[in-house]
Amino acid sequence: MKTFLIAIILGLSSIGTMAQNLPKVFLLGEHEAAFEQLTIKHSEMLLSACGDDMTTAFKKWQDMLLGMEAHALEMNYDLKGSKMWLNVFWASSGQIKHIAYYLKPNSRNIDREQFQLFLISFINQYTLPLDYNKNYSHYGSAAFPLTPPRTGLDEVKKKEGGQLATENIPTTGNEEK
Repeated sequence: MKTFLIAIILGLSSIGTMAQNLPKVFLLGEHEAAFEQLTIKHSEMLLSACGDDMTTAFKKWQDMLLGMEAHALEMNYDLKGSKMWLNVFWASSGQIKHIAYYLKPNSRNIDREQFQLFLISFINQYTLPLDYNKNYSHYGSAAFPLTPPRTGLDEVKKKEGGQLATENIPTTGNEEK
């Protein structure tokens, strides 16, 4: 029993060490044990950190992606055509601690090493404008270039008099005009 407890303690301490040695940027699927510990330490979600307000959480996510795109322009790094899944881990202050990523199959082919260096550069200069009392994370998707989000205020073309649209209904050519 004593040996078993020592083995567990040693195992837990090595996991803690793995989390400390985790690179700032890494490919999803690498460093699995350390990644698991990271998700435990950042179990709060961005949505929770935004008071469960989806609009605010979306705006914060967009802010980070816009910051990433602006940093790419500043660094003369081409993100256009890249599509990815991102798992971002923030400290309570909004500072990014780690980014795990995976390029989508329909992404433009980009050099992984250069991309990781770009993300490290981004992490070192960006802080999400959000303070929260705990570490938090978000798993989401990104595609560059970003398109501005729809406001929902765009004009919608309507038929006069509340008539139903008939453009998609097959016609015989005998309809009244």
